Amino acid sequence: MSIIRKSSNINDIPAYDKEYWWAKTPQERLAAALKLIRRAKAIYYANPKNPPLGNGGQVLKSDKPIEHRKLPINHLRDLENLPGQ
Repeated sequence: MSIIRKSSNINDIPAYDKEYWWAKTPQERLAAALKLIRRAKAIYYANPKNPPLGNGGQVLKSDKPIEHRKLPINHLRDLENLPGQ
């Protein structure tokens, strides 16, 4: 899978990525934008707490973010014994 970078600040994107992007045809750039939109919607719909989007609705951010469990870490040794590792 290729890396897709998205930023509202053009200075955050390296020059070689800008050159690569603008070397693409308009159709290729539209296809990449569509891929980003579809990926954002898939992530949005993965959270069952988010309400359905209307026809043509945009995903700006999650309506109901998923709560992430925070584990107390007092020492670096605690990182070795995390559940699921």
